[in-house]
Amino acid sequence: MADKYKVAVATSDGKTVDSHFGHVSNFLIFEVDEESGKFEDIEDRDVKAACSGGSCAGAISESKASSDCGSGAGCGGHNGAGEGASQMGEIAKALSDVDYVLVARIGPHAIRALARYDVTAYDIVLPIDEAISKINEFRKKIKERKNRK
Repeated sequence: MADKYKVAVATSDGKTVDSHFGHVSNFLIFEVDEESGKFEDIEDRDVKAACSGGSCAGAISESKASSDCGSGAGCGGHNGAGEGASQMGEIAKALSDVDYVLVARIGPHAIRALARYDVTAYDIVLPIDEAISKINEFRKKIKERKNRK
């Protein structure tokens, strides 16, 4: 029996990885069959977005938020203080049963929050099928390397 794993995708249209981790209120969850590479959408998972209107729920100052959120430094790029940081942790907890999170943009605080649950985040802007295919190829290469040792 082939290994299966889950991938959470931040998407606005259901076709492309195109949304910022802190801005989404819904992730599509896919189950992937590692052997065949086939995947299916198994769930729409609602979360409370940590960032809105260019700020990160009061986690960073208004002027810094407007300049940093668009650059990737805000919305999870702060030092972990405030409500936004807390919400990043809540989103990570809500995604703790997946193996990977695919987003268009993600800050270091959000990456650390996900890592606490052994979830790997990738910021990539591609059609969902291509992004999942790349993850699957990567997993196969890692397994091959482990089997050679």
